Amino acid sequence: MIENEHEETHDNDNEHEQEFSGEESGAASAEMEHVVPVQGMYNDYFLDYASYVILERAVPHQHDGLKPVQRRILHSLDEMHDGRYHKVANVIGNTMKFHPHGDASIGDAMVQIGQKDLLLDCQGNWGNILTGDRAAAARYIEVRLSKFGTEVLFNHKTTNWLASYDGRNKEPETEPVKFPLLLAQGVEGIAVGLACKILPHNFIELIDASIATLLGKRFKLVPDFPTGGMADMEMYNDGLRGGRIRVRARIDKVDNKTLAVREVPFGVTTSSLIESILKANDKGKIKVKKVEDNTAKVVEVLVHLANNVSPDKMLDALYAFTDCEVSLAPNACVILDDRPQFIG
Repeated sequence: MIENEHEETHDNDNEHEQEFSGEESGAASAEMEHVVPVQGMYNDYFLDYASYVILERAVPHQHDGLKPVQRRILHSLDEMHDGRYHKVANVIGNTMKFHPHGDASIGDAMVQIGQKDLLLDCQGNWGNILTGDRAAAARYIEVRLSKFGTEVLFNHKTTNWLASYDGRNKEPETEPVKFPLLLAQGVEGIAVGLACKILPHNFIELIDASIATLLGKRFKLVPDFPTGGMADMEMYNDGLRGGRIRVRARIDKVDNKTLAVREVPFGVTTSSLIESILKANDKGKIKVKKVEDNTAKVVEVLVHLANNVSPDKMLDALYAFTDCEVSLAPNACVILDDRPQFIG
């Protein structure tokens, strides 16, 4: 009797094991049907991400010269426009109806537009492009559209409208800009697999070039920088990839022991310039006693030379070993027909 009971128990255990293993293999095969290879996931997700960054974040559209965040800020200001100044914090909050990437990106983009002194009428401390000083907090500074901005940016009747990211609002696909804003402001952005760098141009020269275009005449247009400086445009190549511009600071000789930097190259601040001078001094490339930054509305960086140093030789050394001379590589990439294209 005992042996039979053991045999029956053993048989039951085997049956349970077989049933369990059968269920387990069935579940495993069912799971395998839903497995997506990692390689496929990577390809799909990365391409989606790359396309999104290129089209929706980093590269401007050819029609209006604006990145999506800039377009949404200007549309938000147009929506709020009543002729009076608005707290930047309020504008940021209103823009978040259209832009899903947070308040910091909106605030930084608005400050960059305001510092170009073209589309926005700003009030308060908006920073300084010469020294690199940051703008005050959004709750302290105010903004409204400039007269130029309201005149050239908007026309609701000729604007194509899209649903915002959550479907609650409408935003412009592009603004019907009546001015070559892309060239006037310049733009810089880094996307996935490509970058965009379009240099700013002179406002009056752009108007003359626009008139020449309408008349069917030829014209020559080269960049112009709000920070001043001297530029060698020989290798500019109309802004196409592979072109290059050398930009130098404007340096005056005050006396035999002092040089004064009056204008800085585009993209260089007085802070970064002084830092590069001190680094070159530490490496023994140049010899200076001290450097003073007296920059306010205009640039003035005084470089006091060490004893027995020729100011003429020091001038050449500053261009050779510091950020008094920089090289800029334009790369005119824009969105056209829903894809990035290089122009020049």
